[in-house]
Amino acid sequence: MKKIFFAIVILIIIFLGINELAASLSKKDRAFLIEERILFKNLPKDASDLRVWIPYPVSDNWQIIDDFKSVSKFKASIITDEGYGNKVLFLKPAQNAQDENVSEITLSFKVKRVEYSAVSCLGDSHRALSRFLKPDKLVPVNGRLKALAKKITHGKSDDLERVRAIYDYIIDELTYSKDDPMVCGIGDSLLTLEAKKGICTDYHSLFISLVRSLGMPAKFEIGYRIPEEKNEGKLNGYHCWAKFYLKDKGWIPVDISEADKHPEKRDYFFGHIDENRVHFTTGRDIKLRYAKNQQPLNFFIYPYAELDNSQFYDIDFEVSFKNLEGGDEKN
Repeated sequence: MKKIFFAIVILIIIFLGINELAASLSKKDRAFLIEERILFKNLPKDASDLRVWIPYPVSDNWQIIDDFKSVSKFKASIITDEGYGNKVLFLKPAQNAQDENVSEITLSFKVKRVEYSAVSCLGDSHRALSRFLKPDKLVPVNGRLKALAKKITHGKSDDLERVRAIYDYIIDELTYSKDDPMVCGIGDSLLTLEAKKGICTDYHSLFISLVRSLGMPAKFEIGYRIPEEKNEGKLNGYHCWAKFYLKDKGWIPVDISEADKHPEKRDYFFGHIDENRVHFTTGRDIKLRYAKNQQPLNFFIYPYAELDNSQFYDIDFEVSFKNLEGGDEKN
């Protein structure tokens, strides 16, 4: 009898192992080169202190960064933000800012990106998770949002069903739109709820507010989406997504705006994010070390600069990509 029992246990272990291996092998991946060009325009001749903060790409189980290069006349170091531990490239000029050679920074790095599916990713501490239960400045957790979350999820039997109900509600209620800069792209949960429209920032801000209102951790991630149908080109603006945490499953990703734009992928983007992206930072209300401006950034994806202790805005920023295969460029 014991032999039969152990044989069954071994078969179960083998079966689960094969399933995990199959899931791993079936994941899609993609390799590409990212290049960033930052140009500072109209620097005053008497400027003495230009400092720059640039998001540094994430390396984790789903994204490997290699061959990072920074070319400029700046002194560079890697720092982290205090709230989320995001890596940041911090630069100060080696010479005075009026030297024309400090007007440009170029960065490049290789990315190996793997499709992220809802496979267990446990291990976050209670302290780490607690940050993703708290409100952000434009992502509140208040009575109105709690009431709406309760209404949306009425009758749902478990947390996964409740979050799926919120996901479906946002897709059904919001319209993807870039037409109003006073609403679209700000990432203000209450404003999005009133306007019923927006882009990825707005969709995921509202989602995070509603999920946190149910007592579940949820977080904001941002980077760039890489065109699936192209081998190279410029990237026109950022892309963001969200993740929520379940005790028995870990972090589960959603990309609600992409699901709304591609209805055939509605089920896929609840529990998956594809390989066609690069991740830079996590979180909202980002505080940058050494910055004189004490106001946190709403989110952090574009370079931030200060000239003589004041924010400097006159910056041209361009991001491009090129597909790689086996570490080499595709023909």
